[in-house]
Amino acid sequence: MEIKKRVLIFYDHFYPAFKAGGPVQSLVNLIRNLHTEFDFYIVCKPHEMGETTVLSNIKINQWTSWENKASVMYWNYSFSKRSELKKLIKEVRPDVVFINGLYSFYFNILPLWYAYKNKGSKIILSARGMLHPGALAQKSAKKNLFLKLLKSTGVHTKISWHATDEKEKNFIKNTIGPSAQIIIAGNFPNTLQPLPISDKKSGALILGTIALISPMKNYKAIAEALLANNNPVTWHIYGGIKDEEYWNQCKQLIQKMPAASKVIYHGMLPPSELHHALQTIEVFIMPSESENFGHAIAEALSAGKPVITTNTTPFEALTTAKAGVVVAIEQLAAELPTAIQKFVAMDKTEYEQYSSNAIKFMNRFISVEQLHQQYNTLLNT
Repeated sequence: MEIKKRVLIFYDHFYPAFKAGGPVQSLVNLIRNLHTEFDFYIVCKPHEMGETTVLSNIKINQWTSWENKASVMYWNYSFSKRSELKKLIKEVRPDVVFINGLYSFYFNILPLWYAYKNKGSKIILSARGMLHPGALAQKSAKKNLFLKLLKSTGVHTKISWHATDEKEKNFIKNTIGPSAQIIIAGNFPNTLQPLPISDKKSGALILGTIALISPMKNYKAIAEALLANNNPVTWHIYGGIKDEEYWNQCKQLIQKMPAASKVIYHGMLPPSELHHALQTIEVFIMPSESENFGHAIAEALSAGKPVITTNTTPFEALTTAKAGVVVAIEQLAAELPTAIQKFVAMDKTEYEQYSSNAIKFMNRFISVEQLHQQYNTLLNT
């Protein structure tokens, strides 16, 4: 019997935490798909993003089984305990140290440095969309300082970089340099069962967004697009508030909307309620500045919900497939209202076609067999 390689994963959050969004879902899907081929160990915080209350039903500072597929350490981190990471890496004796993200001191920077100094393990650094130009533009001074320090150590040339597609590979190469060793492995999606097709009526629309509230997701652009709307449009928002000032700006726009537009903010959406939330909407809308993958988009499409998004996501072929509308990020103010009005005017017959195409699009978009091959290359090479 072949001995499975040990993969030690670092990221700030892991299930049952869910408020960090896509990266948590990416890791959950990765482990569920590859646990028979690799032994996974995960080190993460014992609380949700932006909170300090310990998650319920977890054990702190000890390895616990997760779905019988991985061992998880919910580490009660602090500066005085940082040496525990060195000891932890030595105890696990990982074949691969898989670090997700770039800027977290305890779960990216220290693990990277300690694993590098410890030797003996392959180190993979997953950018998770953080080197996309749109992401680098947010709080750019701090990020540029970190990247400069990273390159000054030379560590960036001694590790493997993980990109989820060719675009991200180019972003990494442009930022880190031509010497970066980059391997592409896409994200395993969380596909849902198709939902009953909504009874769409021409002249009205129910939109939905499931995403953290921050400038990256362009909530303001949606609110601005609805300012000129004179048709009955309801917009359901699900997501934690990552940027309070930005959300206040959105709320000011919402207050100026015509009576025809109705906005309902639901707060965070627990994973168990995802199917119900998607069932209440007709079109999913998320015109992001950038998306490394866009799990919420993939989930909506698999459930049969057409999507409005931007050309900065991996779903650029939606318009051609008549499974949604892709707008140019450079022309967002002009194209987003038009995209919304297209679905407002759509009758039930045409909407049913778009809904059917959304499911077909996701079935073509993802090859689980190919993803297995990519991750075997990433983790074994």
